[in-house]
Amino acid sequence: MDSSSNIPSHRPITIAELGAAARNHKDECPNIKAYLRLADQLRREGKDLADAQEYESAFVAFARAASIVLEKIPSHKDYTGALKQQQRMNLTLVSVRLLWLRPPC
Repeated sequence: MDSSSNIPSHRPITIAELGAAARNHKDECPNIKAYLRLADQLRREGKDLADAQEYESAFVAFARAASIVLEKIPSHKDYTGALKQQQRMNLTLVSVRLLWLRPPC
């Protein structure tokens, strides 16, 4: 806070800026299993950041994880060959849950 007023010296980041920060990362992995590990790592990182009340950074981590699960993994060339049917079904369930959490556009 600025000592001369009650105005915070750091304004909150807008949703658009958070989205841009999440898209700014190049999450390219050589294989689909690496994408799965990265998505899980980002999910855990987001939870830890949220627990530490670092909400802006948590949002970016969760958004990156969601992007991997919703966009990158299903469109990966090895999606059907590298994952068993049950694994693909589990990813679909996770994707549905993530879509329910996504704010309306």
